[in-house]
Amino acid sequence: MSKTKIKDILAYDFLSELHISDDGNKLAYKKTNANYDNNKYESDLWIYDTNDNKNYPVTNQKNASIFTFNKDSNFIYKVKSEEDKDIFNIIDGPGVGKKAFEIKKDVSSIKWLKKDLFLVRASEKKSKEEKDKEKENKYFEELTSLPFWNNGSSYVKDHKGAYYLYNNAKNELKKITNFDLYNDIYSIDLNKDNSKAIYIRTRYDKNKVMELYEDLILLDIKTGKEKIIIENSFSYFTANFIENKIIFVATDMKKGGVNEDSFIYVCDYDGNYEKITDKNFDMAFGNSLGTDVRFGGSNTFTVENNRLYFVVTEKETTKLYSIDINGNLKKEINAEVEDFAIKNNELYYLSMEKDTLSQLKKKDSDEILLENKIETKLGKIETFEFESNGDNLIGFVLLPTNFDKSKKYPTILSVHGGPKTEFSHIFHHEHQVLANDGYIVIYTNPHGSSGNGVKFSDIRGRYGEVDYNDLMKFVDIAIEKYPQIDNKNLGVYGGSYGGFMTNWIIGHTDRFKAACSQRSISNWTSFYGVSDIGYYFGSDQTNANPWDSLEKMWDQSPIKYADKAKTPTLFIHSDEDYRCPLEQGLQMYNKLKLNGVDTKMYVFHGENHELSRSGKPHARIKRLKEIKKWFDGYLK
Repeated sequence: MSKTKIKDILAYDFLSELHISDDGNKLAYKKTNANYDNNKYESDLWIYDTNDNKNYPVTNQKNASIFTFNKDSNFIYKVKSEEDKDIFNIIDGPGVGKKAFEIKKDVSSIKWLKKDLFLVRASEKKSKEEKDKEKENKYFEELTSLPFWNNGSSYVKDHKGAYYLYNNAKNELKKITNFDLYNDIYSIDLNKDNSKAIYIRTRYDKNKVMELYEDLILLDIKTGKEKIIIENSFSYFTANFIENKIIFVATDMKKGGVNEDSFIYVCDYDGNYEKITDKNFDMAFGNSLGTDVRFGGSNTFTVENNRLYFVVTEKETTKLYSIDINGNLKKEINAEVEDFAIKNNELYYLSMEKDTLSQLKKKDSDEILLENKIETKLGKIETFEFESNGDNLIGFVLLPTNFDKSKKYPTILSVHGGPKTEFSHIFHHEHQVLANDGYIVIYTNPHGSSGNGVKFSDIRGRYGEVDYNDLMKFVDIAIEKYPQIDNKNLGVYGGSYGGFMTNWIIGHTDRFKAACSQRSISNWTSFYGVSDIGYYFGSDQTNANPWDSLEKMWDQSPIKYADKAKTPTLFIHSDEDYRCPLEQGLQMYNKLKLNGVDTKMYVFHGENHELSRSGKPHARIKRLKEIKKWFDGYLK
């Protein structure tokens, strides 16, 4: 069996966006692969038939788009977008699809409701004159809002559109509600008879600054009358109809700031709400486990059988729970849920493990319906518990392939992003590449990480203190437990918050012989004004701002301590990273150069904050080659 190599990522199948038909007999999903020659990713749609266990492709155009099932459990998907219309095909089994209908809009989502009715999100098709004007005006940007740009989508521009009810039998499109930049809505759900809609609206103040709290809106579809039932009180994940109530997941951010975990509430149509999760319920909603082999969307919330089904990150794993309006909580799946789909009592899910990519499983069955196993030799992951800052933490040690207990190995401390994400035992390609190359890779989840409750994840005003202590204590204990770690050849690397910690570490200790800081934060005072989330995240996480408490914000900035940095450091950044903008990495690079420290920086054009996870194939491979080359040069 061969070892894991950098270019193996080109052969991986990334499965995502699991959907189930109304009769429960078909599962649809998107399969994405990297195309190195064309430097892009290509996606097609597939169907898994649960009756005869057959798996077949629906498209072969390499540009799969939106899809749904219809009343007969046949598959509907957008096949192409023309100048004046979007065309949807239908398919009822293996073979070639045929045209189902066309919608004279630019359709961005479609969901079957009942009979011949679909919920559609769409905008008007742009005329030739509008496209020509956009092209003509590409030489400037007009900024009127805050945020003024968003990572992954460039500068913020006004956008207009609407949600519609589309009747396939009548070819009729009925508008439900409009949206635009300052009236943006999401998580729309309709009740059973499609007479009401519930959705969440983003709030902006009079000066076009996006606020942190949102409004919960109830719409009477027949009259078109909106009612704000909960105003300016929560930041929401989702809101859905359930029985004759509304169930929503939200946080008021009063205990843990913007990173605070949410809770589950039920309210009536007048907005009278109550929390239905008890005081012991302290979970992080969604999947926050870090990996570089995930591509595409996934489902976090679904209402079915008068229960809300939801994914949480709990400790070092992801689980699926369900709850009814009385607060009766049930654990549905105990480990490693990437995505899920349920109809009646049949529950299917995508799951990732230490030696697999996402693969299809069914609840209460040991059978793997779609296997997606890693076919290379992998390093073994071992764990140990340790105490730090009053809590029990888990340390992970990834051993090199062909590990020899009698040898010493160069070792790299890997620090995850977030900070409210976490590492686990699931497959991580670049970690295994390093293990294949003869490194021990060690990692843990310091305070600030996800999965351990609000108190654990709240490190506001303590960046570089409690988390730094956790990491250094972890390194010390790992060296004690594993004499194979060569403590004279230690490296450290990480991205985003992991880049922040790498910057912090090299300014506070010389124990690491080499470092790699990626898409990092270095200066909270400038991050405040340039990041797409800086104006609220920076002040929230530091408990400071540049005007009232500049010194406190500066004290928590790695750039303050960069004059002490002596560790040879590689910096990696993208010029379209608007989450941790390029200037953050450049500041550290500048100072290390002035210090006389060996340093190098790679700036990737046209990439954003997601470079290591969904960057274009050429950039991802170049990035990992240079990281390995840097560490090889200093640690071997």
